[in-house]
Amino acid sequence: MFTALKQLDRNIWIRFVGETITGVMMFMIAPFLVLYYSEQLDSYFLVGLIMATGPITSLFGSFLGGYLADLYGRKPLMVISIVGDVIALIGFSFADSFWPLLLMNALLGLTNSLFHPAASAMVADVTPPERLNESFGLLRMGHNVGAAFGPLIGSAVLFIDRSLIFYAAAAVFFLYALVLLVFIQETKPEQIEHTHDEPKLSAFTVLRKDHVFVIFIAAGVFISMGFALVESMLPVFLKEALPGLPNDKNPFPYLMGLNGIMVVLFQFPVAARLSGKAFGKVMLLGASIFGLGMILLAFIPSYLFSLGTGYIVLVTILLVIYALYTLGEMIMSPVQMTFIALIAPEHLRGTYNGAASIQWLIGGVTAPLLGSLFLDSGNGQYALAGVGVACCLSGLVYLALDRSIQRAKRLSQSA
Repeated sequence: MFTALKQLDRNIWIRFVGETITGVMMFMIAPFLVLYYSEQLDSYFLVGLIMATGPITSLFGSFLGGYLADLYGRKPLMVISIVGDVIALIGFSFADSFWPLLLMNALLGLTNSLFHPAASAMVADVTPPERLNESFGLLRMGHNVGAAFGPLIGSAVLFIDRSLIFYAAAAVFFLYALVLLVFIQETKPEQIEHTHDEPKLSAFTVLRKDHVFVIFIAAGVFISMGFALVESMLPVFLKEALPGLPNDKNPFPYLMGLNGIMVVLFQFPVAARLSGKAFGKVMLLGASIFGLGMILLAFIPSYLFSLGTGYIVLVTILLVIYALYTLGEMIMSPVQMTFIALIAPEHLRGTYNGAASIQWLIGGVTAPLLGSLFLDSGNGQYALAGVGVACCLSGLVYLALDRSIQRAKRLSQSA
């Protein structure tokens, strides 16, 4: 494992350090915004609308960012994206009603989405195929250091002085932008400079022409819905499932902390262990565990609460369930990113990564709206459970896709 770490490119290590620090700041804020929105607006549907705007603007940003990253390079898009995040974070400190909150959420979704297609393309540029799982696993581990410590810090300070936290996060993001500008190296392959037609393919053209890629995205929609539903709405689900429990006793920070600690400790070993394994089988395993975790989260909290279970025991059982959910997440995430890197032509890596964001758009928009509608009717657990079942079924689609790809390869080799 340590040998694999030493072989990773310097750009990846710069990103690892930067995203670890910025992840802590972002996770101090993000998990608690949904609770703040619900208290300010007194309507779960309006909360769902706000949460849905980010993914909508993210689609535009991802498509545009991937296209521009293939034309002008990875580094400019990454720096511009982080500077845009700084502006959005400062804006949040002034937002206290529906329209300002909606606008800032949309802006953050737009600016943040410019980063990921370029950054993911950069990883593929500098990493041999057999090391992609390790690279993506390391970066995800750094991101989740924030998930481990950010919510715990945020739960202590967010409701004391929200503006101060936004300013602090903006300052850290600005420093990260300076580090990227000064120290990171451009990695766009030189031959793209000499290819006049192919780099101009838009994300829409890629989606229209690459049927394998489209099936991959379709299978990922329910996975993205699962992520969006749990990460954006779980605090409110738990609040409804555990009536009368004060906000400072909501188990969500502990669950997020466990998620981050597990990813920090085990994401890289899991990713390294899965390198070279069949894509379909790995995704079936991960999606099934992930979906089962969601189903258990849907029904176990309210059941335990109805039995009068003590707080410590209840939180302990929820931590075990969330560990199951996190294991499925750790299995799937690097493998999904590796699959995109492997099927994307070298000159279209940014465009493919941008196009792949459509699954996160669909999931990110539909999940908060679905969850808020079910919550308003007092049936939030059925939204969680239904998406969990759909995640399990997505694993079967990934398996069938992998088998179809392998069969096509065998036929082409024998022709």
